[in-house]
Amino acid sequence: MRRSAGAAALLAAVTVLAACTGGDPSPSPTPSALVAEPVATVSAPAPAASSTPSPTPTVETLAWGPTVADWDDALATARALPLRRAAGQVIVADVYSPDPAAAAALVSEHHVGGVILMGGAAPSAEAVAALADRVQRADDRDWPVLVSADEEGGIVSRLSAAVPSLPSFMAAGAATDDAAVTEAYRSSAADMRALGVLVDYAPVADVTLGPADPIIRTRSAGDDPDGVAATVTAAVAGFVDGGVVPVIKHFPGHGSVTVDSHAGLPVQERSVARLARTDLVPFARAIEAGAPAVMMGHIAVPAWGDGPATLERKAYGYLRDELGFTGVAITDALNMAAVADGRTTGQVAVRALRAGADVLLMPGDAGDVIDAVASAVKDGRLSRDRLDEAAARSILLMRWADGLGGGEPSPAYARTFAAAGTTVAAEDCTRPLVRRRATVVAGPDDAAAALTRALEARGVETGDGGTSIALLSSGGYRAAADVVVTLGGPWGLSDSTADAYVATYGDSAASIGALADVLVGDVEPGGEWPVALEGALPACAA
Repeated sequence: MRRSAGAAALLAAVTVLAACTGGDPSPSPTPSALVAEPVATVSAPAPAASSTPSPTPTVETLAWGPTVADWDDALATARALPLRRAAGQVIVADVYSPDPAAAAALVSEHHVGGVILMGGAAPSAEAVAALADRVQRADDRDWPVLVSADEEGGIVSRLSAAVPSLPSFMAAGAATDDAAVTEAYRSSAADMRALGVLVDYAPVADVTLGPADPIIRTRSAGDDPDGVAATVTAAVAGFVDGGVVPVIKHFPGHGSVTVDSHAGLPVQERSVARLARTDLVPFARAIEAGAPAVMMGHIAVPAWGDGPATLERKAYGYLRDELGFTGVAITDALNMAAVADGRTTGQVAVRALRAGADVLLMPGDAGDVIDAVASAVKDGRLSRDRLDEAAARSILLMRWADGLGGGEPSPAYARTFAAAGTTVAAEDCTRPLVRRRATVVAGPDDAAAALTRALEARGVETGDGGTSIALLSSGGYRAAADVVVTLGGPWGLSDSTADAYVATYGDSAASIGALADVLVGDVEPGGEWPVALEGALPACAA
């Protein structure tokens, strides 16, 4: 990868020198525990007409934006909540229906901190906007409900019917233009923000090990820690500028384990020292740059304990004490096998909070979880201070998010970005890959038909003859044609035979449209190889 560690300037926030600690049974932090000393003096230039500058006073600020005074207010708010309402505030409940009344009832009855829109809840932009609006009016809190979604792009696009879907994050890792990455995620965030979605569980900060990685693969920006780190920070900057809270995931990294945490518990064989040089690099860089939220992955690191990091106090301790994270720690979905097997929903919720989690994502029935958390506080298994700290971080995040701007998305940003990430390797990079005639000779039916239509719209005759184009679906590993295009990960290109090799990292309408633009030479491909490929030709954009 070509980027330096400091490639993307992130937030206009100064750095805190001492982090909040999250371990029960310690009391929640007082304001003096948040900042060791004044951290910076932010000086604004004097107006042109002024003869003497007016220095801006020193502002003590958390690394991701809010001031210590904001934290004090959030903590006071949390401490004043009734016990069951504080327990509800740390829950983000899953919603599968677009019915605004049902989602609002969930919020008003249980006072959950937020909702996540899952399959079926986002059939259109209008449906998402109606649900989000109704949810925000569901109770009397003076901070927003955390309306969230899992919109990574590519194969994880819960909002694909509501906003333009970007390619998988590997396209961002491939793109040689950092500004294009930031602008794509700014525009995507602006579209989400306009519908009332305030939090996105993206970008993925995992470093993939390649085909042996069973679940991340193209959801990762690549296989180089420094390159992934630069891509993640560029994307985070875009999300924040577009008005949406990004949640970097899955700490301490899911890309180098070979078990899918949806199905079982992955055990990380690398030492913590090695993780610090590999998997943890993107998290450390993004946190340093001001990432406001981190998702804890269900991955066991033996040095931190036998359980998944989500439930281990030492994992949160590393995140806060070693990496200096002052933001919000959100669990991965608590209905996944890696944490749910052998445990009740209440046990999982209480253990995650005790370990240091601030937000419980999809923990099960909200009423049951609130019962379990309230009982744990009453019998001393979970301190009220720890619960208040978690609730305060959730409240602080939403108050901060309420002040983020949205702005307008760039025209056709998904297609523009898809071309910026498309990778082409050919013996001759100077001529179009397709001229007057072309035939899609292999590939998934829908993608082949879509590309055929797109080429015809650009004046290319299709049918028998001309340039042969083979499309490899995600997981496809071999093809032979004049041009071989992989719509998923690029690894299958190594076993293919072609004059030109292309990777799009997605098969959405935007990706297919960008592919057609690149094939006929209307747009230059902007991607290089984001992962190592044995024997691959150099990318034309490298």
